[in-house]
Amino acid sequence: MSTLLALNPAQLPPLVPEILAPESLPVREYHDELQAAAKAYRISTMRIAFYGHRMRMTEGWTMLGYEPGPRGEEAYREDLGVPRSSWYRAVRIGQALHQLPLPELERIPVENAEIILAVNPTIMHDHNWVHEAKTKSRTELAGLVASRNRAIGDKREPLVTMLFRVPVTAKAAIETMLLSFMKRHDLSSKSQTLEMLVAEKHDQANTLAAMKKARQLVAASLVLLKSKNKLHGTEAGEWLQLGVEVLDEAYEKAIQGSRQKAERVQKDGGRT
Repeated sequence: MSTLLALNPAQLPPLVPEILAPESLPVREYHDELQAAAKAYRISTMRIAFYGHRMRMTEGWTMLGYEPGPRGEEAYREDLGVPRSSWYRAVRIGQALHQLPLPELERIPVENAEIILAVNPTIMHDHNWVHEAKTKSRTELAGLVASRNRAIGDKREPLVTMLFRVPVTAKAAIETMLLSFMKRHDLSSKSQTLEMLVAEKHDQANTLAAMKKARQLVAASLVLLKSKNKLHGTEAGEWLQLGVEVLDEAYEKAIQGSRQKAERVQKDGGRT
């Protein structure tokens, strides 16, 4: 038996790991491949948008043996292998921008094309939305859509999905509380409810909710009295209408103020 094998393992000298030279990573190659993949993704999405919209307009899948209507479309989509959310997202884009030729459509970032979906139809031809969608950032374009919609009395804004990871055991409670707050203050969406709840991180959410409720009550009173022909041409009707407008403006300013403060905090690295 050799001396080495007779030694107690604890007496063996420690193993020294081999030091390898740093690997030279082909970062430029990775970047080029990712850039090509991103371009291919945009082009593929826009092709689905372009042809998917046209296929839906004609229910073209029926000529391929699928049944008419949504069930046939679903079966056709599944056989194509396109995820459900991707299909309907793309087809909506194709519908909104159906006037564009495919090469033009392929040059628009997918997220910016989605933002265009929120444009009020009455101003779709008043601005060069296609050029702006090609050249502006997502945030800049979303701001333009929101401001131009507001200018004609449309409060719609482009929407984006926010994902939060929460404990499984807390999910039901969070949803219940959110829905309860939404119902209590007659709010129209979960996103609006969430923004109110976190506005200013303190008690402004309650102020905003009260403001929103007051606006709804005044507006409802105005509609009711108008329906009974008790406000036509009266000073009271003018005052009520003015009250609705003042509350609308105050609410919008409060929300915008909260958003601007949040942006400043984010730029300052989270310092309040």
